[in-house]
Amino acid sequence: MIARAFVCTRLPLVAGWAAALLLAMPAVAEEPRPVSILAAPIGGHIHPSICRTQAGALVVVYKGANVLMRSRSLDGGATWEKPEPIATTAKRPDVIREVKKFEVYPGTADVLPDDRILVTWNYIADDKARDGYYERALLYTLGDDQGRAWSEQALIGPLDGKHLGAVRHNVLVMPDGRWLLPLRAGPPRLYDPKSGALEEYRLVGPDGKQHSFQQIVRTAKGSLLAMGPVLLRSTDDGRTWTSIENFPAAPEGDNAEGRYLTTLADAGLIVTWGVGHRNKGLRYNYSADDGRTWNATVTLLPETNVAARYYSARTVQVDERHVGTVFMNGDGVHFLKVAVDRLQK
Repeated sequence: MIARAFVCTRLPLVAGWAAALLLAMPAVAEEPRPVSILAAPIGGHIHPSICRTQAGALVVVYKGANVLMRSRSLDGGATWEKPEPIATTAKRPDVIREVKKFEVYPGTADVLPDDRILVTWNYIADDKARDGYYERALLYTLGDDQGRAWSEQALIGPLDGKHLGAVRHNVLVMPDGRWLLPLRAGPPRLYDPKSGALEEYRLVGPDGKQHSFQQIVRTAKGSLLAMGPVLLRSTDDGRTWTSIENFPAAPEGDNAEGRYLTTLADAGLIVTWGVGHRNKGLRYNYSADDGRTWNATVTLLPETNVAARYYSARTVQVDERHVGTVFMNGDGVHFLKVAVDRLQK
């Protein structure tokens, strides 16, 4: 009886201590889980891209059966509409000859200052076996009504008789309204959508070389970052550039095509990256000082296949506290919503 009384009188105390300890322990952040936009076996040049309109719609664009597909989320990425084709992207431009071997090759999706969505892609006509010519025209369409209606396609270039090729990352709208196109090959180009004029964008770092740059972004503080074989930063609107040392997502070939820079409204920056065709997980690094230094790498979904390299995962700011990453693997196209403070380690 004494022993039983001893136990009974102390159980509430033990329970109280346990509750106090649990309250004192730091909360363990729940690992984010991806949501499928397209759940089906896929392969090839799918290249999903993502943008967020000023009204808050998330729009993902990727390649379907020789047409670009788009899906939208109006609830911050929790649910996604059934993907629909952007019909204008399936058309062969009149200026390109008709051949048996052709491909619609996806580019990127961006939001213009007037909240229209700019989608770029290539129409590839391959007749190398007959005449040695691999034609790769750069096209675009503009989406209205949060990505529900699309303009007829328009051609950018050619320049000196040659097409411009692929745009794999974001198009940056300059203060004068021109679009800065970071091309896969060759120097970036400035394009005037009103006149159709093209101009080379001179971007030379301390090494004196004009590289191909896969992505050029403007931070919330007005600085420019150019990511290619090296990462460069400019605080004078591109007149001079300095190299960023110890950039964690340094490329190993392919001019940084498996990396993607995301600018945040609070002046932070994120680089999302992976390595090669057998990449596992999503790697993130955060910069709080306008791209000068970068925090340690945070890897999410470490056991998940995530296609990197040409298919580079792409991240966009969803709201004040979250970013969202679209990525692909053999099982489809997926979206991962992540709290920014999860990446600020």
